[in-house]
Amino acid sequence: MRLKIGELAKKAGLSVRALHHYDAIGLLSPSQRTDGGARLYGRNDLIRLHRIEALKRFGYSLPDIKASLDGQLTGVPLQLLQRQIKELDTQALRAQRLSRHLQHLVDMIAAGSEIAATDWLNALELMNMYQKHLDDDELDALLASGPDTVAPTDPSWTALIDEVHAAVQQALSTESDAAQALAWRWIRLVVQMTRNDPALATKLMMMQLGEPRARQIVGITAEMLEWIDEAFTHARCALFARYLSPAQADEVRRRQFATAKSQAWPALVVKLREQMEAGVHAGAAPVQAIVKRWQQLFLDSFCGDDAVLEARVRDALMREPDLQLGIGLDDSLLAYLHKAYIVGSDMTPVNAGPKPSALMVATQRAAHQLLDWPLVLDDPIALTVLGVAEARALRDDIDRFRHPISVGMRSSVVVRSRLADDVWTGATERGIRQYVVLGAGLDTSAYRHPDASGHIFEVDLPATQEWKQARLREAGIAVPPSLHFVPVDFESVGLAEGLARAGFNAAAPAIFSWLGVTMYLDEAAVVETLRFIAGCAKGSAVLFEYVMPLSSLPPIMRIAMEQLTAQFAERGEPWKSFFESAVLAEMLNELGFSHSSTWTPDALNQSYLANRSDGLRIGATPARLVLATV
Repeated sequence: MRLKIGELAKKAGLSVRALHHYDAIGLLSPSQRTDGGARLYGRNDLIRLHRIEALKRFGYSLPDIKASLDGQLTGVPLQLLQRQIKELDTQALRAQRLSRHLQHLVDMIAAGSEIAATDWLNALELMNMYQKHLDDDELDALLASGPDTVAPTDPSWTALIDEVHAAVQQALSTESDAAQALAWRWIRLVVQMTRNDPALATKLMMMQLGEPRARQIVGITAEMLEWIDEAFTHARCALFARYLSPAQADEVRRRQFATAKSQAWPALVVKLREQMEAGVHAGAAPVQAIVKRWQQLFLDSFCGDDAVLEARVRDALMREPDLQLGIGLDDSLLAYLHKAYIVGSDMTPVNAGPKPSALMVATQRAAHQLLDWPLVLDDPIALTVLGVAEARALRDDIDRFRHPISVGMRSSVVVRSRLADDVWTGATERGIRQYVVLGAGLDTSAYRHPDASGHIFEVDLPATQEWKQARLREAGIAVPPSLHFVPVDFESVGLAEGLARAGFNAAAPAIFSWLGVTMYLDEAAVVETLRFIAGCAKGSAVLFEYVMPLSSLPPIMRIAMEQLTAQFAERGEPWKSFFESAVLAEMLNELGFSHSSTWTPDALNQSYLANRSDGLRIGATPARLVLATV
């Protein structure tokens, strides 16, 4: 049986024109023709047509159908089917997204009691512009709903736009408190609306600036955006001013306005986030290149080569969470950035011995002798005790100790050592002749004062003391007769016995120095050591350092410290003990100490680092120094 083209079209539910097209492209040609040229379709042609229609229903293109039926895709039908499944899934996802976008319009219209036709047409027009400028994921993020989200049509956002428009019309000064309050509200709402995505925020801004209809519908003009940027810069500078002198505040303000319009920060944030989301290690070259650019942009934006101003700005950033408020900056990105900073400026020597922290602290004391003036801690043997190789490495790469992380660490190290010296000097003037350095590491107190009267006891782990004594011998540093080595593992609670064997007089008062140690011990070991000291002769005292719980810190400080302690843990020295200040004070009282006093970073800066020009300054830190007296 042969069918003419009209008959086949009727049976197949197709048009004659479609069959003509199939013939023209070689997809379905009749197996016979009449003498007059009319098409005649046989049984095999009908089977092929059924296959064509079946494949069309599954969404295959006509070229793919032809290739498949002509045997050109022999051996790869699985790949063809998988590709088609993927295309169908994409179409389904697109349909779901379109449905959600339309539902967003329905919800918006339903929320109004009597919405005018022009209102919903404006909304439809705006939706079309969003689809033009944003990809599907960005549009989904913009229109998502939830407790922490703000939609572009949210009343709080539209009301704020009206307030800013009025402020601009009234020429409200961007330096005013009212303008700055509007700026803080604006940036917070934009962060919520864009899900803190700087790329999305940039695209929305470009849409507002580039689409006249967007400006008419939304109401945001270029003049308003410029006004908000200026007010927000003034708002940030007002926060910085709390930590700066008037002259420093003026310099920061000048630099902030000079870099505010460059869009360099958002672009850098986007690049860093791309590396983080791609899973690139923080120490990798591309990330370190971004960090280097970040550091230079930071200097350009805040302080230039003024080390003192840089230290104060960094301190303010640690203390004021709102100073980190910006599109794209969140806890995860800041943690990634801090990790990259720490990895890129690692101060841990390669051959760090059994106690890396001890050599790191000694290296900072040595760097202080070379870099900083005037000296806070005059330590003429700081370089010698490092050994020839470490001292040479320090001198050859001294610039790495100018990095802000290193400067901050060195500030704390030299100040606490100087404070311990001052406490010991004051005690000797009162007649106390016993000085105990707990967790001594490479401490040089006894060697800087070889003729000191009385007895100095260095207490540390046996392996650490063996390592130190080997270094002393190699460096030719003589052990003064006043010094006694006391090998003790704090966590085995052998302090009393170890000191007694070394000649410690329990009936006479003593000064204990315990710096940079408690955080590495279990709380029980800390308490037992303090209990032993509290039981010493009246007049004894301990100067010790502790850290507050990281969870109690301001967000940026907490993130920075979490990354730093993670690095300590990786090298085998995890932090174990943290104390709330009020709880610790009560515990000291219960243990039998008659008095305790705490030095805050600000107090130490005032006492030891005031009026310096080299940037040494103890910034925001969870570490505290306490002097507890028996």
